[in-house]
Amino acid sequence: MKKHILFIGNSHTYLHFMPQMLEQLVSAGDCNFELEADQCVGEGVSLEWHWNSEPTRSKMRSRSWDYIVLQERSGGPLENIESFREHARLLASEIKKLGAATILYMTWANQNRPGDAGVLADAYRQMAIELNAGLAPVGMAWTSARKSSPGLELHHKDGRHASPAGAYLTACVFYAVLTRTSPAGLPASFLIEGKLRPQQDEVQALKLQQAAWETCMIADC
Repeated sequence: MKKHILFIGNSHTYLHFMPQMLEQLVSAGDCNFELEADQCVGEGVSLEWHWNSEPTRSKMRSRSWDYIVLQERSGGPLENIESFREHARLLASEIKKLGAATILYMTWANQNRPGDAGVLADAYRQMAIELNAGLAPVGMAWTSARKSSPGLELHHKDGRHASPAGAYLTACVFYAVLTRTSPAGLPASFLIEGKLRPQQDEVQALKLQQAAWETCMIADC
């Protein structure tokens, strides 16, 4: 059986081939389905931008999706919470009409503003409850991983985006959400477009896998 997932977001979704990592995690895991991921993304764009984008709306209608993921611009819930709420509601309503499940993708705080993590987490949790939507608690997993293993480099050097390890952790969270099983023991890297991604050892991968699963257990995903 094949399931289809559509990611609607920006560079926090597409950098370092995160959706492709998720596909390969599912392929490597003891799952009863294959996963095919697609994305509708733009650099720095918001859910409001996607709501007003005909290509996004067309992509949503282009096939039968099992899951559609909504990822707001990283600063969105911090700078304009009402826009985040309004456009999450509008998009989730359309997703419901299409017969797919909505998953909210909780993003992480900038490296120099760790205190924002709690605000972001609360914003996404509240919307997930209101919309009866799934929640991928990526930001919470980042916080957990950084506390338990301070040496992990999850941020890109710009302090905002994900490093390859951060993208892998994100994919592990989505794996846990979709399969309701732990990613522990799955491959540390995958051959994607001719290159191993991410380039990490099994020790680091296990730390990220455990952080993803433990966070999802706490968040009751």
